[in-house]
Amino acid sequence: WLKGDHVCWTLLFASAPSTSEDSSMAEAKPTEKVQCFGRKKTAVAVALVRTGTGQVRLNGCPIHTVKPDILRVKVYEPMLVLGKERFGKVDVRLRVRGGGFTSQVYALRQAIAKGIVAYYQKYIDEASKKEIKDILMAY
Repeated sequence: WLKGDHVCWTLLFASAPSTSEDSSMAEAKPTEKVQCFGRKKTAVAVALVRTGTGQVRLNGCPIHTVKPDILRVKVYEPMLVLGKERFGKVDVRLRVRGGGFTSQVYALRQAIAKGIVAYYQKYIDEASKKEIKDILMAY
């Protein structure tokens, strides 16, 4: 735990500070993003889905650091079911609080699924959104 967290904090703080020129360019181009939540008991997960390169981060750390290991596959399920062609175009940033390990994992899973469906509905088209939703509901 400690070693992985240290690496995440190092990467977080080692990034170069943005200049005013970078921020003005970011404001000029509208970012396509949606924010969705998932809940299980008292655990609440929030997923921010936006156009990107396929990165998935949980509380600032890579998704493969999810503990316990046995439940990590449950967080991967929406990504595995939908495939790389649908997740390769978006970045997902996740935050989770409250509850126990199991509840947090199931809340994360729900937030990812709802977030990708909402993103496709808002920025792609209704047909692909319906296709994704049907795949997830069938699973």
